[in-house]
Amino acid sequence: MRISAPTNIANAILFNLSWIGIVLTQSALIAPVIVVVHLLLHFRIMGKGKGELRLIVGATLCGAVIDQLLFKFGVFNIAGQPALAPLWLTCLWPLFATTLMHSFAAFQNRVLLATVFGAVGGVLSYSAGVRLSAVEFGSQLWGPIIVGVLWAVVFPLMLKWSASLSRQPDALQSWSPQVRRAFD
Repeated sequence: MRISAPTNIANAILFNLSWIGIVLTQSALIAPVIVVVHLLLHFRIMGKGKGELRLIVGATLCGAVIDQLLFKFGVFNIAGQPALAPLWLTCLWPLFATTLMHSFAAFQNRVLLATVFGAVGGVLSYSAGVRLSAVEFGSQLWGPIIVGVLWAVVFPLMLKWSASLSRQPDALQSWSPQVRRAFD
């Protein structure tokens, strides 16, 4: 797979700007708006069609379940109290999914590297989110360890799924003319 450096840089910048906007506002109203703007820009600039859209929807659903389970089992809480994962946290998943065929595409066929990067990156990302938000680790020791192990599995699996979808001839031009016009 040929990877375009300018597109990957744009993807990384868009992801990080959207991520920080959602985490800093922690708003159930603003976060979905940021996601919609992010996805519109993403698909206008670099989107890869229905396959990528399926990846984003699937990763978002999977991520929502993962986050709810992490809160249910006390890996995370809010102000020391059990809680449901907030909507703004779920809104980070579609942003993350937009990086799988772009910024992180180089990891798609490098399972060991993806495993290590997933573990370390997952812990760093969630730790940054904890520092910037009302979300807390239930245990300062076990929380990061659980997140690291989880992301050591989730990240390579999502990359594998991303790779299989990106090989399918399902680019934006296969979308209906009405959908294509929305991105023109």
